[in-house]
Amino acid sequence: MTINVTMEESIYQLLKDVDRNYFTSNRQLNKTSMLYKTVEEVQNSDWFENLKIEAIENYSLATVTLKNATLTDEGLKKLQELKVKYDTNEEDK
Repeated sequence: MTINVTMEESIYQLLKDVDRNYFTSNRQLNKTSMLYKTVEEVQNSDWFENLKIEAIENYSLATVTLKNATLTDEGLKKLQELKVKYDTNEEDK
């Protein structure tokens, strides 16, 4: 079953995943995927360091650098802001 999430929810999940070092490698993503669109949305924000997209020419894929991505102080602030809004699990707060 597909669950539709907002861009803000997807950004929160990306912030959370980068903060906990979830990504053990870079990813090749379809350019229509939600993760690709999320990274594209935030790549020029001041929330991340070492996060970038490299398009693969003639394909609908891109390599997204996630393994070395880290949160900046602004990214940590944004994560805390969104955590209050989206994290309903009391153990994760």
